[in-house]
Amino acid sequence: MTMLALAAFTLALNVGCDKSDDVNEIFGSGQRFKITGITYNGIKSVKEVSEFYAGSNVYWIAFNTQSLQGMLQAGTRVEGTWKADGKSHTMTIRLNSPQSDDGMSELCRMVFNILRNTAYYSGDSNVIRLYKSNDTYIDLSSLE
Repeated sequence: MTMLALAAFTLALNVGCDKSDDVNEIFGSGQRFKITGITYNGIKSVKEVSEFYAGSNVYWIAFNTQSLQGMLQAGTRVEGTWKADGKSHTMTIRLNSPQSDDGMSELCRMVFNILRNTAYYSGDSNVIRLYKSNDTYIDLSSLE
């Protein structure tokens, strides 16, 4: 292979391997995501997850351009802002409400804690995983 061909091949590999996400496509559309699972300190909740399916107006989050809103357990609205980096997949969420986890069920408290402490994400506009740490995260699936 000539030096020119090798340089062109290397450039093509680097351009084709861009792992950046389009965070506006994933998070900026206003689409609603249903919380479908939770793993907390490496333990996947199974029994409690039935709360996620208790009705159509519980355990969902909608991401807009820079804000989020949603519903945890019935009557517990969540609102705040988010910021994500598509290259590093880091993410921060600042919750404006609720201010604390007082009065929440244990499952709701875990979801609230993960949202409040989200460090990074994986996924796309259909399925997202929000991580507090490698062994503590929530799974979301698009409702649309």
